[in-house]
Amino acid sequence: MKALVVYDSANGDADKVAEAICSGMRHMGIAAECKPAGAVIPADLQGAELLVVGSPNGFLAGRKAAKVIKGAAGKDGLKGIAFETRMANASPGSVEKIAAAMSASGIELLDQTYFSLAAGKVLMEGEKDMAFAYGRNLPNRL
Repeated sequence: MKALVVYDSANGDADKVAEAICSGMRHMGIAAECKPAGAVIPADLQGAELLVVGSPNGFLAGRKAAKVIKGAAGKDGLKGIAFETRMANASPGSVEKIAAAMSASGIELLDQTYFSLAAGKVLMEGEKDMAFAYGRNLPNRL
């Protein structure tokens, strides 16, 4: 299986989560590649069976990631997962936009989740480990 993990990051936390998810998938034998949304080219999507897209929660967050999703539109059998980083008490934002864009593009949405930020908008302790475990458990969901 080939997976592409794409992130749009404002202060470096969404990329830490994306890298941890990717690392967890690799640990389980999935050929996973992790890239910032602005660096994704059409060839990166070729052969991908799973697209994981994440962004920080916010007004402008996820715009580059949305372009990647549009580029994957109509790809048969592509499954998707959306995630965001947000303050623990914040309402969902980017994750819902990413999930809706995936569904509108014909990508089968498997899950949407978030990873918590603490004061100062840095990942809460243990969230990176949770992201690794999330990636490691993905084969069970496919």
